[in-house]
Amino acid sequence: MPAASSVSPRGSGRVRRQIAVIGAGVAGLAAARAVAERGLGVHVFEKSRGLGGRAATRRRDGMGFDHGAQYFTARSPRFRRAVDSFVEAGLVAVWTPRIVRLGSDGSREPAPEGNRFVGVPGMSSLGRALAGDLPVSRGTRIAALHRSDDGHWVPVSDSGEPHETFDAVIVTCPAPQAELLLRSVSVALAAVCRSASMLPCWAAMVAFESALDVDFDAAFVTDEVLAWVSRESSKPGRGSRPECWTLHGAPEWSASRLEEEPGRVARELFDRFTDLAGVAPRNLAHLDAHRWRFARSAELLSVATTVDAEARLSIAGDWTNGDRVEGAWLSGIQAAESISELLGRP
Repeated sequence: MPAASSVSPRGSGRVRRQIAVIGAGVAGLAAARAVAERGLGVHVFEKSRGLGGRAATRRRDGMGFDHGAQYFTARSPRFRRAVDSFVEAGLVAVWTPRIVRLGSDGSREPAPEGNRFVGVPGMSSLGRALAGDLPVSRGTRIAALHRSDDGHWVPVSDSGEPHETFDAVIVTCPAPQAELLLRSVSVALAAVCRSASMLPCWAAMVAFESALDVDFDAAFVTDEVLAWVSRESSKPGRGSRPECWTLHGAPEWSASRLEEEPGRVARELFDRFTDLAGVAPRNLAHLDAHRWRFARSAELLSVATTVDAEARLSIAGDWTNGDRVEGAWLSGIQAAESISELLGRP
């Protein structure tokens, strides 16, 4: 699969500097967009079929579940300007749920208010908005980075297929996967990746034929099993029938069941939810689970070193800058700026 069409064949002269971005999550797409806006060529490689990473929506039989990132905030002026443009385009909207803190004994107390944004009609809209017309090779897993004799980078797929050459590479996959790519080409960046410990998250997707009679739409849960629950129909642009809920397992609990069968995990999360919410487990229309193996960093990091100037390599991702969607976006912008400056295009 070729890289961006603006790359001339070897020996005919390069039309413009080219940057490869590994990963089409929020960080990767933000980096690629910022690179393109600086007049540099860019090509994104994504191992899955979707865009946006954990800003994802699972659709099945008319149902929709934001089974990854549930919402995002916009605290920095730079990200807020980007979000405002998405709101104006109808791709993002403000979400104002009845939100509580739910205790392991079923107790409830109000959660802090604030502006929460969601993609419309699903969180996956954020990835599509960021991608726009960027060249993206989906279903392409980059297994290695080789450096040519003239100092350019050659991404190699897991099938062994080499791609076009690039002047620089931005790696935005989760820390353990990034470390595998970088360990033989950048000692410094590989060490940064190893410093991050990633936690998994099991997400259950539940649908009911009729609406649940509970007095909240979303909850931060203080519990050994559950960490978060949300009523998808309370979000803008979603359908109301059947009523869909997303349930996130607590990090340690998810880790203890990492290799369990999804159906069994979904049932455990469902049973715990109905117990804490005080609802009868009836009218069930759908029950499934998805495993996010690298959902978040075990501790909040703010990585100081994200670029290897000599190798023209950079890393980005929410794990390098907190664990929020906004942190992922800002880290991608930072990586793009660093690489662009190295290539003479600040």
